[in-house]
Amino acid sequence: MTGGAGYLGSEVVRRAATAGWSVRAAWFAREPRGLPAEWIRLDVRDEAATREAAAGVDCVIHTAYRQAGPDLWTTTVEGAETVARAARAARLIHLSSDLVFDGVRGRYREEDEPRPVNDYGRAKAEGERRVGAAHPGALIVRTSLLYGGVEAGPQEQLVRSGHADFFVDEIRSPVHVGDLAGALLELAEREETGPLHLGGVDDVSRYDFALLLGADPNRIRPTRTTPERAPNVSLDSSWARALLRTRLRGVREVLGS
Repeated sequence: MTGGAGYLGSEVVRRAATAGWSVRAAWFAREPRGLPAEWIRLDVRDEAATREAAAGVDCVIHTAYRQAGPDLWTTTVEGAETVARAARAARLIHLSSDLVFDGVRGRYREEDEPRPVNDYGRAKAEGERRVGAAHPGALIVRTSLLYGGVEAGPQEQLVRSGHADFFVDEIRSPVHVGDLAGALLELAEREETGPLHLGGVDDVSRYDFALLLGADPNRIRPTRTTPERAPNVSLDSSWARALLRTRLRGVREVLGS
C-alpha cells in the first residue's frame, strides 16, 4: 500500500498484519515506526519505482496524497495515475474524498457527478478520472473526516491546538479510522469496482464534530463557510453498509451524543 506511514495507512498496515496478511507498504515523507511490514521508501511519481513496488502483490491500497502546496497536483493526480498503471495486474483500491462534490445539497451518492469547488477537490476528482481510465477495475473509495486512531489524527490535533473557529454549515460524515481500515481490508477481497462511499452514518457540522472531540464550547466560535469551501458534502454510504460486514459507525455512537 502507499502512504503506509500516514494516519489511515498505518491503521491499515496494523490491522492487515494482525490478520496475517503479508504487507508491503510504501512511505515517503513520514518514516514508519514499529509497524510490521516490508517497508519501501517510494515517490509515487516515479513510474519505474512504483512498478517495482507493485510487482507481485495481489492488492494495492493507494492512500498517498498531498492536500496543498506545490506537490498537490503532481502527487495527488499524476501520482495516482502512476500507481493505477503500476497496479493493473492487481486489485486496486484508490482513496478519494467527499470534497469532489460542490456541497450544494449533501447526501451524495456514488452516481452523483463530481463538481469540486477548490484546488484539492479538483485534484481528487481528476485523480479519480485518471485512475478509472488507467485501471478500469479499480475501486474508488470516497470518504470523509477521519478520527479515533492510535495517535491523535488531524481532527483531534486541530481541537487540541486551541484553534477557535469551526464551521456550523460545513457538513461532513466523519468515519472512525479503524472502521474505514477494516472496510478497506474487507473490500480488498471483494470485486466491486467504480466509486463507493465509505462515510460514517452521522452527518455533523465541523463545529459539532469539534464538540464531540472534546472542544470547550466556551473557547470555540461558530463560523460560516466561504465560497471556496463546499458546505454540505455528506455522503450516502448505504450501499457500503449493505455490502460489508464492517460497520461504519456514526460519530455520535463512537464519541457519545
